[in-house]
Amino acid sequence: MQITALGHSCVLVDFQQDLQHTRILVDPWLSDHSTGDAMGRFPRLRLEIDALGPVHAVYLTHAHCDHLDPYTLVRLWRELAFPPVLLLPVSLSFLLPVLHAHLPSLDVRLLAPHTPMMFRGLELLGFYDIGLETTNEDDVMILVATNGAERVLVEADARLSLELLDFRAFISALMCQPGIDSAVYLTTENELSGTMASRLCPTAEAREAVRSIAIDELLEEASMLYEPVSDPDDIWQDERVLRLIHGQGLTAPQELDDRWQHILFPVRIADRVEEERAVAARSGCRHHIDSLTPGCVHTITSGRITQRMPASGLVLLDQEADRRFASELTFSPSLPCAPLRSDARDQRQQRAQILALLNDRFLPFLHGQQQPPVLHLLAAYGGSYRVRVRFGCAREHEVRDFVVGFSEPRFIEVQPSESPPQESYWANDLEDFLGGRCDEFSTFCRQQLPADEMRLWVCLATPLLNSDLVSKRVALHFERARQGLSPGSWVMEMWGAAE
Repeated sequence: MQITALGHSCVLVDFQQDLQHTRILVDPWLSDHSTGDAMGRFPRLRLEIDALGPVHAVYLTHAHCDHLDPYTLVRLWRELAFPPVLLLPVSLSFLLPVLHAHLPSLDVRLLAPHTPMMFRGLELLGFYDIGLETTNEDDVMILVATNGAERVLVEADARLSLELLDFRAFISALMCQPGIDSAVYLTTENELSGTMASRLCPTAEAREAVRSIAIDELLEEASMLYEPVSDPDDIWQDERVLRLIHGQGLTAPQELDDRWQHILFPVRIADRVEEERAVAARSGCRHHIDSLTPGCVHTITSGRITQRMPASGLVLLDQEADRRFASELTFSPSLPCAPLRSDARDQRQQRAQILALLNDRFLPFLHGQQQPPVLHLLAAYGGSYRVRVRFGCAREHEVRDFVVGFSEPRFIEVQPSESPPQESYWANDLEDFLGGRCDEFSTFCRQQLPADEMRLWVCLATPLLNSDLVSKRVALHFERARQGLSPGSWVMEMWGAAE
């Protein structure tokens, strides 16, 4: 097989069967900006769509904007000579009306979990992770594609729960099945360890401390991944298995001060590969570990990369050295504490909307998640839980509290208390989240209001509980793409709205 790395999680997987090729493009995000994160892409690239050659299918692992990018999808369906088949997890089937409305001649194949599907001679299998904790990526469907003796597992952002032994045995049997000569475990690792904290560091010393913590986190993650397992049939005991790592290529928008690029990434993919190899060797693992090189076509044989070649028709605009971490920089960005959009809103309507949000979405989320149980959560804060909301903008705003407790089983609106709240938000941001104009990491360009918790924000970012919000967001950006608007204009507006 060949895997072309197009940066971030975007790959083109090419299988050859006799004289026929089957090419699947996974998570195509080729824009310079991530609309839901207010961030930029790294590396940026310029790609001639024709240079991809035929694309027989596009597979979307989940609905995050750096994996499902309406701007790229519109471009693909306009510029490819023949529209590809869209392979879609059943968990994204709620987006079918939006997709059909914006992608012409759309041919969709839905993948149901643990139900094999044949596609141009390949066997495709999708399934979900079984971790019990609710996350913002519960809708990620892992894809396993088999071409004769070749098999690739696309983990994307799922982070398979290999610590669960029965599930680990399932993954091991899947990847190490007799007759498989080359098994690729393709994973997208997050480069954001330390990044969120580093952007707010006031001194070089503080930034170096953040780097030290990020490295410790990396060491712990690698140690947990390769804890010695006595089973000789374990996935990491098979020389046919290649764990192939690529990175979440997010960064500050390139339009900002160049120094941004040197304060955000204390831990890199190269660091992860080096550490994983060291821990795996100490644990007696026999599989191989390598990384994808953006802009290159990788030929994989018998569980190893046997060739790397530059991809034709593709130009990388950024090099890895362009974002070398420099903790010694005295650069400290001044991020405002303000709503993303400070336009005047109807505050009476906002109050009603936020009260309904707290009682109809947030409270059921707290009861269902049980991390911790609501009884324990309330007890930890003296019998009540307080969400503070600022209505207006940084220059002029009004504060209201919303409280739930042992004496009030549902949130009620009250006058603000002198005691600190457990959570604190801008009303405009919450309203924008409900309208599809804000996402979990949109506030990267802002300082958070001080508070202990962000459980409400996590609730809103849980896709399977908020598919209506995801639909609004995806439809909004499809419409912008149809109008010829760019994701950059959306992102940079948020950075330019500082107060």
